[in-house]
Amino acid sequence: MTILGTAALSQALAQDSLKAKRKQYDALLPAWCLDINLKGGLLMQDLTQVDMKGNYTNALAATNIGKVKFDNGMAYGFDAQLGYFFGKNRHWGVGVGFMYMAQSGDMTLDQFHVEYQSVDSRNDVFRQHITANGPIKESLKMTNINIPVVLKYKNQFGKHWGFAMDAGILYNMQLKNSYTTDASFNYEAIYAYKAVEGGYAAYYDNHSINNLDAADWVITKDYYTTKNPNGNIADTFNKLRTQGYNVGLAQKPASNTGDASYKTGSIGLLLKPSVSYLVSPHVALDFGLYYTYQTFKSDMSNYRLTDKVGSYTSLTNGMSSVTSSSLGLNIGARIYFGKAKDTDGDGIPDKRDLCPDVKGLEQFGGCPDTDGDGIPDKEDECPTVKGLAQFHGCPDTDGDGIADKDDACPTVKGLAQFQGCPDTDGDGIPDKDDACSTVKGLAQYHGCPDTDGDGIPDNEDKCPNEAGPASNNGCPLPPPPPPVEKTENEVKVKMPILFDLNKTTIRKSSYPALQDAVQNLKDDKDAIVIINGYADATGKATYNKVLSAKRAAVVKAYLLKHGVRAKRIKIKGNGAKSPIADNKTKEGRAQNRRVEISIK
Repeated sequence: MTILGTAALSQALAQDSLKAKRKQYDALLPAWCLDINLKGGLLMQDLTQVDMKGNYTNALAATNIGKVKFDNGMAYGFDAQLGYFFGKNRHWGVGVGFMYMAQSGDMTLDQFHVEYQSVDSRNDVFRQHITANGPIKESLKMTNINIPVVLKYKNQFGKHWGFAMDAGILYNMQLKNSYTTDASFNYEAIYAYKAVEGGYAAYYDNHSINNLDAADWVITKDYYTTKNPNGNIADTFNKLRTQGYNVGLAQKPASNTGDASYKTGSIGLLLKPSVSYLVSPHVALDFGLYYTYQTFKSDMSNYRLTDKVGSYTSLTNGMSSVTSSSLGLNIGARIYFGKAKDTDGDGIPDKRDLCPDVKGLEQFGGCPDTDGDGIPDKEDECPTVKGLAQFHGCPDTDGDGIADKDDACPTVKGLAQFQGCPDTDGDGIPDKDDACSTVKGLAQYHGCPDTDGDGIPDNEDKCPNEAGPASNNGCPLPPPPPPVEKTENEVKVKMPILFDLNKTTIRKSSYPALQDAVQNLKDDKDAIVIINGYADATGKATYNKVLSAKRAAVVKAYLLKHGVRAKRIKIKGNGAKSPIADNKTKEGRAQNRRVEISIK
């Protein structure tokens, strides 16, 4: 790989590392945070009324409590939470805090009329009528205090923008209702009497007014209007009230304001999804929604909205349960504090550590320098071996200006054109590819010369200064053999059968002698042929013995092929003994690599 290619790869790896780091923005932020949120939105309440009619003694069928409804609900407030994010990536966390919500709305009872058994100040039993003058409305101001315990999630999509979510429970500490009412009631009474010993006694009569006896006393607005249309009916009712009768027209509560509370300790739900914007490593802004859901119970028992003139108990106390939900906008800020995450423990926080997963040094931005050559590993192409800046941290052991990683011969000075390898003989073939590195040669012979020009390089030529064929290892061929001599008892083939060095292949020049031997054997059917194999003295004695026997066997095979029977042939391997020429010369050794044939 070239230096340029290595640099490009290093740059690509650095860019990949930067992209991976960008995906870990959350991991770079401190674990602890403080969330402060402002909330504002709509308030909805689902009301369940108590059985108020059952709380009025012997209430008549004409009693109609009506239906309470809630509308015009609004909510606004704030919460503050202490949070902690855990894990390698710090996406998930937990939080606990305090939430205050100021809520408002209108609670309205569309109609109210009760008729029931009551007792006046003189302990006389009578029928009490109470009727509201129009719908009863309460304007509520509510103080809702909770402790939120939430699971937190955050995910930074980039350097600034991200997503955040809080989801958990609300433990209610207080829901106080302060009300102002415009309620107005008519308090009326009907007395029924029966004769008893010594006079009359009042009793509770639940018949209609038209069926009462003449002795009965009806203190109602309608009755007095009929009997005395021009009289001051309100004044008459006031006078009767001072006499101990529970009557009065258009009577307001003794106080039209008051407080009422639901039971504390209820468990609710909080959801807060938002988009976050990271202003700095320590501050993020949140923009999103919030949703709360809570159910409350009332502490009131034997609840009556009103019974005595001037008495009044808030409509909120007449609810056996209230399901309250709020939906609106959330604007907040998250403040991170504490030590920033330091994954590799090198004392350099991840947010400014260029190598956050590996311990490093301050001067290299938190990256290591393993080989101590002053070049950080992320820029060092040879991070485990000391090197030079000019070679991107790699060494040049032989000092030839080529970095070891690109030098094919890193321990020997060489040339750039040969990838750092030398060319000692200057023949244009680097030493590592030159079979004759100290002598100028030719590329076709792998850098070796051919001094005698016979096409065989000197390193393979047994006679480098004399031209010869490859079949004779570059040496000239020996002179032709003398003719065959005949004796009275033995015919000897004078021209020996010759072989190449360390070979068992018969030279072509020896085939005429073999053909003569075959012809002689055909002429004399009783003749026996003796084949003696020989070798030169260049090898070990045991090896030469075997080689000479193989040469004799090759000649035997030739004779067999040409019709000579095997029982007429005897062979012997003699090794290097009985040389016919000097083994100290190439020419002599060539003559000693032979097979001699004798025919008896």
